[in-house]
Amino acid sequence: MTSNGDHDRRPIEISFPIEQVNEIANKEAHAKRYYRPVYTMHKWWARRLGSVFRTMLLYALADEEMPVDGERQSTLAEEGGLPDVDWENPDALWEYYLEDVDFGDKTVLDPFMGGGTSIVESLRMGANAIGSELNPVAWFIVKKEVEPVDLDKLDAAYEQIEETVGEEIKDYYRTKCPDSDREGQAMYYFWVDELPCRNCGEDVALFKDYRLANARSSKDDHYNVVCPECWHVFETDDYRTETTCPECDHEYVPKEAGNVSRGSYTCPHCDDHPEMSIIESVDRFGKPDKSLYAVEYYCPETDEKGYKPADEFDRERYADAQEELEEIRDELPIPTTERYRGSSDRARNHGYERYDQMFNARQLLSLGKLLREIGSIDDQNIKEFLLLAFSSSSEFNNMLCEYNRSANKLEGIYKRHTITARHTPIENNFWGTEYGRGTFSGEFDKMRAGKEFCLNPYEKYIEDGETKQQDGVGKIEGYVADDPDQLGQPVEGTENATYNTYLRCGTSEYLPIEDDSVDAVITDPPYFDNVMYAEVADFYYVWLKQVLEDEYEHFTAELTPKASEVVSDPAGEDSVDTYRDEDHFVTGLTNVFDQANQKLKDDGIMAFTFHHKETEGWSTVLKSVLEAGFYVTSLYPIRGEMRGSTHIHDKANIEYDMIVVCRDRDEDPETVSWRSLEDEIYFRAEEEINRLEESGSRLTQGDVFAVTMGKCLEVYSRHFPNVTHEGEQMTVDAAVETIRDIVDDQLMEERVQTMSDEMDTLSAVYLTYVLGRGGTISYNALNKDLRQRGVDVAELVHEDLLEQEGDHLNVRGPLDRADDVESKRNTLAVDKAHYMRYLYETDQLAQKFGKWADEGSIAALRRLAEIENDDEYTDIADYVEERTDTQLDLEDFS
Repeated sequence: MTSNGDHDRRPIEISFPIEQVNEIANKEAHAKRYYRPVYTMHKWWARRLGSVFRTMLLYALADEEMPVDGERQSTLAEEGGLPDVDWENPDALWEYYLEDVDFGDKTVLDPFMGGGTSIVESLRMGANAIGSELNPVAWFIVKKEVEPVDLDKLDAAYEQIEETVGEEIKDYYRTKCPDSDREGQAMYYFWVDELPCRNCGEDVALFKDYRLANARSSKDDHYNVVCPECWHVFETDDYRTETTCPECDHEYVPKEAGNVSRGSYTCPHCDDHPEMSIIESVDRFGKPDKSLYAVEYYCPETDEKGYKPADEFDRERYADAQEELEEIRDELPIPTTERYRGSSDRARNHGYERYDQMFNARQLLSLGKLLREIGSIDDQNIKEFLLLAFSSSSEFNNMLCEYNRSANKLEGIYKRHTITARHTPIENNFWGTEYGRGTFSGEFDKMRAGKEFCLNPYEKYIEDGETKQQDGVGKIEGYVADDPDQLGQPVEGTENATYNTYLRCGTSEYLPIEDDSVDAVITDPPYFDNVMYAEVADFYYVWLKQVLEDEYEHFTAELTPKASEVVSDPAGEDSVDTYRDEDHFVTGLTNVFDQANQKLKDDGIMAFTFHHKETEGWSTVLKSVLEAGFYVTSLYPIRGEMRGSTHIHDKANIEYDMIVVCRDRDEDPETVSWRSLEDEIYFRAEEEINRLEESGSRLTQGDVFAVTMGKCLEVYSRHFPNVTHEGEQMTVDAAVETIRDIVDDQLMEERVQTMSDEMDTLSAVYLTYVLGRGGTISYNALNKDLRQRGVDVAELVHEDLLEQEGDHLNVRGPLDRADDVESKRNTLAVDKAHYMRYLYETDQLAQKFGKWADEGSIAALRRLAEIENDDEYTDIADYVEERTDTQLDLEDFS
């Protein structure tokens, strides 16, 4: 190996297989349950991709002594064996990605364990794993991810509770199939909030519109809608035009007949239709009542799904459950804890003050009965695995779930990383039917699949553009020690097992493990203010506590710990005990990094992933790295979560994480001027951006910022604290703010200008700054970006590209915009592109594209294909371009 001061450099400090990993990570990000089912056993926010962390570990731990499973090595020997690695240029190390390597003499520490990716991947590579995590929910999830279980015993326990309480729960979800006397199963119940009119006192159902299922069903070309007068559910050809209810002859336009808009509702009973604030009415009248109006059912005899209006039988089934709950509620383990008042909570003002208020009576009865049954199981390990499935299913069995009308499916409470009230919530079938998602039976199957993967692991990879699978790569079998000193010691009652895992629940600002004992720190620290982990985890915690509080001290408190959480949450400044500002974040992160530095061996490295769109996020993490005694030795952009993830939703249109590799600083650097570093940062960033784009990656505005900021972190840290500007020390904040200007004034300006040459400027700005952020965007964050382009958010709202709802903006899709685009006098290039997508979806493209096709709209289609990663936009562009050229040729000929 080559020398860096007194230390040998690790492979990850020299090179990293960015293109190869990104190829796999891009697939894994969209299909985690097929790549690593272990990570879908229970939700945790901002969980990093297994393929990325596997590669980080390989390149952080590998050396000349790296062993490969004996049987596999014998097979490889017959095929020519694995390549020798040049440790000064370790590109050949990538060939070991699919091998069952064994770093049995190495120890990995993750002080921000979270969802456990580093722990699981370390065990797969035979290393000892030490994980520390403040949040008890995360600790419990990781514990069950790695602990072995007898699947036969697990199946037997599940079958036992299904025969007892399971059959009782299923009975609550019976329904009548329409047009027959057959009994079916309810998949989803559709409810609507009702508030009194403050003018006339009549109840008003809070429907935004009267579409039930926006997407077409599999058997015909109709849409399911609800009648505002009689709540009859029926099918119509088009929800955008006038429709007549077949039950009561009421005429209305389903898309436009709603009475809720932007946090207010209007009364249909009053002549002047007064507009009233929903929150003000809740404050006056209390939590809204809910009325059942529709059911999506499944008929086992015909194997058909469908929609129907809720009938008397459905209401009686709910009333029976409600009555039973009143009789036995005191016997059931139902949490009545008051909810934490935090920045992630958008539901408290709608009357959800306690956790039990987030569920209806049938849900509380089902959850309470099942949890009581699980708690009575003697085998603690089996009990905990069933409890994990129970906890996971609670995400989809509460009254803050919504219906995805375009995909005809339920979305859980954490579609985003906040808790949001739903005026038309969806009640799931708790135990489950043949179809549906988020049921207890489905979550059990998902949990079981994760444990099956632990026993029979595999690794997917890409070869010649095809996804292939290598079996037998890294069995996951974590024997959890009570003390880190037990690592490597034999496990009593087993033949050859040794303790290989230590999981600690508590703050990582103090780590009770030996100094100089860890080979690598591989982690994923909190991303400043992106996720309030403790707040959102409380939803699971209050249920888990009912069973675990007598077993683990971490579950004895009312809610999860927050005061020591390393996040920035200025929105919580009213709470003295849990106020966490930027200084709190920097101090906490610095303390954890300092502990990590102490635990590392002299030649050890720390590698972590990070991204954030705002300068504050980058400056805080850079401060912590430097103040903990590290400097950055290398940095790589790598594929992160999929676009639309709840972690990055609202925060940044970022698909790439930065892998930041650090080493302990052991000498004082020479003094340099900021001006010389500024140019180096710009050219390095431009080179990295061009390389990524040449490899086929489409970088969003957030990606460009993240790559450039990463290069700043790498270059600046090498010379800290001896960087000067105009005779004074260049602070971290000043350096980061200057890089923000480089991104906006140079790198992004080039991109907007390139698109503006192809189409109108507003379309170029929209495609550059809006798309890729997900369905909902922070108004303030977008406005800050657009002001530098001389564009106001109001312009995009006026053009119906965005819909403002309070301090958030909803991105409107092509199908939702069709009517508005049709009525526009002056259409933008992106308007025309969206309308052609609508024509494509409604089988009208061939007949009607001519009016909408020009060079700008075709360019917009191709940009949309890149940004949305949607080849159908390319197909439309090719089709339109070919026929437009043909028409022009014919006109020239004539």
